[in-house]
Amino acid sequence: MTRTWTRDTPLRTEFSRRAALVEIDALVAVWLGISAHELVALYDARFPVLQQYEENMLFDATGRRIAKAHQQHGYGQPKDAWKQLSSAGGFPEEYQVPEGYTGPLHRAHRKGELCTAHAEFTRRLRAAGWEPGDTRPPAEPES
Repeated sequence: MTRTWTRDTPLRTEFSRRAALVEIDALVAVWLGISAHELVALYDARFPVLQQYEENMLFDATGRRIAKAHQQHGYGQPKDAWKQLSSAGGFPEEYQVPEGYTGPLHRAHRKGELCTAHAEFTRRLRAAGWEPGDTRPPAEPES
């Protein structure tokens, strides 16, 4: 993202929108001084239904979601897409990319994504002179 709004600014894929939500959760946790371990514990304790949905959710190379639960179906997902996906004998390690989707597929893994985003935002804030949980603005650099 840049400071200037362009046609490319909106998060146009389901994968991009989901990634932004994960990053917002991690960034707020860093600002509040919540560790990555505590953030994952909060996710485990408070969002069991979301965890169940994401266990059966994948994204194709173009960012389209393929989900098992009808409440989580991706935009335009045909009803038989999950059946095609999971028809391989070694599913989920082995799978068949459903018709209309582009491989390779990426499995949703929120806990790992939260930890990665948390580490990156912690690094960036520390580089800017903030410590996680510090609500004071960074000191002005000395001239």
